[in-house]
Amino acid sequence: MIHYHADSRTFALLGKASVYQIRISEKGEVEHLGYCSLPQANDLPRNWDRHIPTRTIRPTSSHQSFQCEYPAFGDTSLNDVALKVSFPKAARIDPATEAPHEPVRDARLRYAGHEIGSVGDPGFAPKHGLPVRSKSPRTGLKIRLKDELYPFYVTLFYRLTPEHDIIERWVELENACEHPVEVEKLAFASLSLDAFHWEITHVSGGWCREFQIERHTLHTGRFVWGSQAIITGLSTNPFFLLNQSGGATESVGEVLFGALAYSGNWEISAEVQERGGLRLSGGYHSLDFRMSLAPGEKHRTPAMVWGRSSGGWSGASQQLHAWAQDYVLPRPATHAPYLPVLYNSWEVAYFNIKEEEQMALARKAAEVGVEMFCIDDGWFGGRRDSKAGLGDWVVSKDILPRGLQPLIAEVHQLGMSFGLWVEPEMVNQDSDLYRAHPDWVLHFPGRARSEYRNQKLLDFGRPEVVAHILEQLDRLLQENKIDFFKWDMNRYATEPGSAAGRDIWYRHVAGVYGIMDELRRRHPHLSIESCSSGGGRVDFGMMGRVEQFWASDNTDAKHRILIQEGYSMAYPVRTMECWVTHERNHQTLSFLPLSLRFDCAMRGALGIGTPLNKITPEELEEYRRRIAFYKKIRPVIQDGILHRLERAEDRGTSVWQYMEAGGQRAVLSLLAHHAAMLKTPPRLRLHGLIADACYRLTDFTGQELGRASGWSLMTLGYSSLSNNGAENYSETILLEVCPE
Repeated sequence: MIHYHADSRTFALLGKASVYQIRISEKGEVEHLGYCSLPQANDLPRNWDRHIPTRTIRPTSSHQSFQCEYPAFGDTSLNDVALKVSFPKAARIDPATEAPHEPVRDARLRYAGHEIGSVGDPGFAPKHGLPVRSKSPRTGLKIRLKDELYPFYVTLFYRLTPEHDIIERWVELENACEHPVEVEKLAFASLSLDAFHWEITHVSGGWCREFQIERHTLHTGRFVWGSQAIITGLSTNPFFLLNQSGGATESVGEVLFGALAYSGNWEISAEVQERGGLRLSGGYHSLDFRMSLAPGEKHRTPAMVWGRSSGGWSGASQQLHAWAQDYVLPRPATHAPYLPVLYNSWEVAYFNIKEEEQMALARKAAEVGVEMFCIDDGWFGGRRDSKAGLGDWVVSKDILPRGLQPLIAEVHQLGMSFGLWVEPEMVNQDSDLYRAHPDWVLHFPGRARSEYRNQKLLDFGRPEVVAHILEQLDRLLQENKIDFFKWDMNRYATEPGSAAGRDIWYRHVAGVYGIMDELRRRHPHLSIESCSSGGGRVDFGMMGRVEQFWASDNTDAKHRILIQEGYSMAYPVRTMECWVTHERNHQTLSFLPLSLRFDCAMRGALGIGTPLNKITPEELEEYRRRIAFYKKIRPVIQDGILHRLERAEDRGTSVWQYMEAGGQRAVLSLLAHHAAMLKTPPRLRLHGLIADACYRLTDFTGQELGRASGWSLMTLGYSSLSNNGAENYSETILLEVCPE
């Protein structure tokens, strides 16, 4: 609910357990008053607006205390800003007193009106028309600002999801001038907070080590992280959790969080100012950024998602997960309620695809309970290795002489759906597409065209390139009964010369979004996995178009523990594709037991990448039993509430609890990340159980491990006596209310 008091021009955005307050100052600036937890019931007192704190005259020195809601470069701001624009012509010049210093690199935004009601969608929102789980209407607020001299408008958008205490914010720029306006910096939102010792949690890493959790205290100055790669990036991710230093744990404490719903170049800035106040902002990355708005042109940014939790870091994650499950993830009526158990043949065959071998693998996969069979790289064009074929999305008759249809028919007859790997944004020099259109790649005239993985990046700033790729993929779907695309993207942008100029950074993203949206509109049965050398394109903007993400190319279960913990900080584990692969891992060459590999992979959407044609009948039976167990616990894993009871960095063991709504069932997942010899196994106090119910605990074989009341499991806790500090210990336990 959004409240407005006309006399004080104050707004209160009321969530389930938080309130966000802003007001219009006497000068017409939008002032941030506070974002805090509600002190009592989820409603405002009748006199909520009566004693709004007032501030003294706004300082004109660098010692600023005014908390501007969306600061622009101009006025007296010497700190980080959300917006910087240039006007090529001065609005008025008095030759006697002023010099014509043009362009005018100064914007002074003042209140010009507001509306409360439906606010539509942010920029780059999905246009595929697929439904999401929640149909609840959401209220929003629009505050329209205008420059003091120029007919240049900035509208601040707020969309409230009260049940999850989530606020989405974005802005729209409108140039009503008679000349273009150059935009040099553009954040989706900004937030000012009071002076405390702030501690921030985010993730860092790289290829095969994505989502490594980092936590540190902010000090005076700017802490900035982001991606300049044309994709979300492997080295970090656009979300954060923020709390007062030492003021939060996994389950206790006030935590503010934010995330960007965007898949291109981005940056988030946290600046502690001279007097201790903190300013947060996030949006387009400022490096090489320029947006020219023609007269009459508008631009609407993607959203920055904000929230506040009193339940610690896990509580913040739960709010983001629930919001994404309800309002972001596509939920076509034609799809199954849960993500299928997937088999991918990449680590079995690599580029050496043969029809009979793939059919044999499909039969083995169906035998153990797999529900989707996916062929990876190597099925198209002149593709024999990584040096050729990208860009030619036609089935290779040399590799599959009869085409895809016999293989698809076999997979469907076995009761599985069929998936295919694609990398639509790329082209090899050795390809029909590149030979026909060498100008269709990002490059600067006269400069070398560098490659990574022997491939170049197509120029999605050209509409004809986007249309060509859409046509190829659409034809592929029309001619074959393909149910699933694994959409990969295996390189960063270099030499970003484009027909779109510097607009390429967001035009590329718009092209990718547009192809995905149109394919899903035309083929609503299709599902998509986002992959980018692993977890290089995981974000809420992409999540509105795909069902799942490939979190990392690293399938080593010990490494995945940390990757999956970082992923879970912001993103629902339902969307996290996790594979069981070879006993000797292909990335790290380590040997790990099947129990650990399965228990780790069952933490999200289960996938299999093992050479099923090379393991014993006894091992196949083990796979069958564990997959059957996963299907039993899958509703709790994919739709339950996640509690991180213990992280690997604490005592060497990662412990997650998934809780079904209503408390009838729970799943407990324990994974030893490293040996913790001579340490007493932790007594794990569970959450959300029915206190007076009796729970039966069983393992993947159906063996009963014991019974306990919900009360004792939540107070005395559960202790795994099996864990004696062993390096590769793991277990997954199902808790069910005993029948009376």
